[in-house]
Amino acid sequence: MTEKEAEGLLTANNRDAVAMLAKADHRMLARDHRAASAYYGQVGKLAATGSVISADELARANSAAQWLAVRFREQILSSLDASGMTQNERHPRFQKSLEIMFGQRQREPEYVPYPQIPMTYFYPDTEYCEFSDRTSHAWVSELEAQTDAIRKEALSMLETAGTFSAYVKADQSRPQGDVHGLMEDDRWSTFYLTEKGRELPERTRQCAKTWAAMQRDVPLCDVPNRAPSVLYSLLRAGFRIPPHTGMLNTRLICHLPLVIPDNCRFRVGSQTREWVEGELMLFDDTVEHEAINDSAEDRIVLIFDVWRPEISEAERKQIRALFDAVDSY
Repeated sequence: MTEKEAEGLLTANNRDAVAMLAKADHRMLARDHRAASAYYGQVGKLAATGSVISADELARANSAAQWLAVRFREQILSSLDASGMTQNERHPRFQKSLEIMFGQRQREPEYVPYPQIPMTYFYPDTEYCEFSDRTSHAWVSELEAQTDAIRKEALSMLETAGTFSAYVKADQSRPQGDVHGLMEDDRWSTFYLTEKGRELPERTRQCAKTWAAMQRDVPLCDVPNRAPSVLYSLLRAGFRIPPHTGMLNTRLICHLPLVIPDNCRFRVGSQTREWVEGELMLFDDTVEHEAINDSAEDRIVLIFDVWRPEISEAERKQIRALFDAVDSY
């Protein structure tokens, strides 16, 4: 089976374990080990939930996934060592995060109804919160004062055809599930000012006041190829974003509400709040959350991510080095 054929089968049925294995094999042959690892791992998950595949092929997928996991750990640690971040130099929390990542240590249990469930990376011993107290962040009031200017730029972009696009997009580079049933659904759509953590100058020029506000003491989370993300987010009238969790818990997600009709609310864990125009909302997106627009009008917020304040600059440097190593794998 060619890679294109495997992709076609997965587009038609993303639970096809045989096609998933073929895609994994092609990524392995291309030496795209990160993608191969994701696809081999997905084969095992599909088999465990009833997708048909022979015992021999499943064993081969599991063996390949295990080999790649060992290789991944060795290369990440080697890269950190070469950067001067040997085990003795690593912050204790950062070292613990590596041990959890590599399956050498179990996470300590969280005795809360809605624990942190990051999809990519767990950083231990951070303060549990659903919403963070906006008054505890010194930079918030200055940003909130720019709400009117930011709103004008967001509405200007919204009036320009082709600017906003569906938040969840199809991606053949990694296995995808139904992604909360939102694949290519423009009822949740966005206009990004960054891409993979980098400024998009052609867009920030159009939204100069928004971008300038982001540069005024806002501790944007900067992680190679991942953050910061700065975007306008549109939630159409009568639509809701189902419960989900985010990628990594080293950050807080921020919503600056710009256009908020009645009957719009946001749940993080056990708490549900209504957005208030011009009043920043900070939360941990690795705690299950959902957004609801039960109004007859669209909702617009500015979204960006900031570092958790309890994570020191030394730890941030080590986290950046980790993701640099991951991307070079």
